[in-house]
Amino acid sequence: MKNFWPFLALAAFPLQACNHSSSSGGGGATTGGGGTFELGDPIDGLTPDELAAFERGRIVFERNFKPSEGLGPLYNVTSCRSCHSTPVTGGSARLYRNFYMAQWGPYENSGILPNVISVVIPAYGTANSDTFTLEGRRPTIPDTYFGFDVRTAQRNAPAIFGVGLFEGITDATIASNSDPDDLDGDGISGRFNTDSEGVGRFGFKAQANNIEKFTRAPLFFQMGITSNPFMGDAGTISLAHMAAPQVAGGNEPTVDNDGVPDPEISAGDLRDLIAFGKFLAPPRKTPFDQAATHGEMLFEQVGCTSCHIPSLPSARGPVEAYTDLLLHEMGPDLEDGMSFGLPQASTISALKDHAEFRTQPLWGVSLHGPFLHDGRAETLEEAITMHGGEAEAIKNDFVALPQQDRDDIIAFLEHL
Repeated sequence: MKNFWPFLALAAFPLQACNHSSSSGGGGATTGGGGTFELGDPIDGLTPDELAAFERGRIVFERNFKPSEGLGPLYNVTSCRSCHSTPVTGGSARLYRNFYMAQWGPYENSGILPNVISVVIPAYGTANSDTFTLEGRRPTIPDTYFGFDVRTAQRNAPAIFGVGLFEGITDATIASNSDPDDLDGDGISGRFNTDSEGVGRFGFKAQANNIEKFTRAPLFFQMGITSNPFMGDAGTISLAHMAAPQVAGGNEPTVDNDGVPDPEISAGDLRDLIAFGKFLAPPRKTPFDQAATHGEMLFEQVGCTSCHIPSLPSARGPVEAYTDLLLHEMGPDLEDGMSFGLPQASTISALKDHAEFRTQPLWGVSLHGPFLHDGRAETLEEAITMHGGEAEAIKNDFVALPQQDRDDIIAFLEHL
C-alpha cells in the first residue's frame, strides 16, 4: 500500500491524518470542527508545516508569472488563479476564460496540431521562438489535417475545492461502482479511466491519477511554465492497483525554448502548489430547509444518485462529493470528441472516451456557474436537462416532475 501523501514525507514535513466528519442533511461533508469555515480554507487537521506549505502554495497559485520567469512562449493565462477564481481562489471561471482544444486523426491514435505543445490551443505567443511576445494570437484551427477531420472543443475551468480528497479513495472503491458492460441492465455503464500510471480521478475525463499530474499539466500547457517531476511515478495513487498501461509519464520533465532555463518553477514552489491542491477544503453544506430535504429525496428517487453517488469511503473518512469518479456516455449533444487516457475495457463502449465524461462532483456546485464541461448551461436546471446518453431516462423523469418538485431538487443542489 502506497502512502497517500508521499511527497510530504520527503518535503520536510510529515503528514498528520486529517479529520473528515460527516452528517446528513444540515451538516453534510465537513472538514472537521472548530472555528468559522470560509470557502478557500484548508482542510482541518494539518500540522503547522503542512498549513505553511498550503499558504505558500496559495501564493504560487495566485502568482502572475512574467516572461522573465518563464511565462510562454505559448500560453493562455499568466496565473493558476486566472482560471480558478470564481467565487474565490480555487474556484471556476466565467465563460470568457474558456479555452479551446483540438485533436485530429482516429480516436484511438489522436494527434495534436503543428506548432502547439498539446491539445490545448494557446491564445498568445509564437511557437518555435526564443523571443517572448504578446503579439501572438490563437492560430486558426483547420477543419482537416493530413486528410483527417480536426475535432475541437471548449473547456470551462473546473473548481478544485476538495479534490485532494479523491487521492484517498482507493482504486478498488472506484472500480466497485463500475459496470462497463451494463450487466445489471439499467442503461448506466460507468467505467474508470486510466492515465499512463494509474486509475484516473481528476479532470473532466478522469484523465489524471494524482494532484501532481493534475498540476504540472496546466502549468505547462496553459502558461508555458516548465517543471521537473516532484514525486513523478512514485506519487501514483494505487491501492489494489488496476491494470493500466505502463509507459513513460510522470517522470518526464517539461522543457521549452523561451530562453529561460528549465525548470521554470522551483521544486519548492511546485511542492507547495501541490500542497495547495491537496489540502484545499471542499465546500460545506448549508443547513437544509424543507425544500432541500424534499429535493434530496427526489434526487435519489429519479435516479441521479446512480452516478452522483452521495459519498465514497476514503482513508480520510467519507468524501461527500456526489460523484462516482467514473466515465459515462452523455449523449451526442454533449460529446466533444476529445480522447484522453485508456478507459476500462467494455463490450458496449468505444475503446476511447470521446463520448464520455467523468461524473462531476456536486459539492458547492451552485457557487461557480456556468455549468457543464464547456459552461454551456447558465442554470442548474439547464445543466440537468442537457444530460443525455446514459442519463437520458433519468433526465426525462426529472423533466416529468411538477415544477415545484424540480425547484426542490435545485434547492437541494444549492445547499451542497
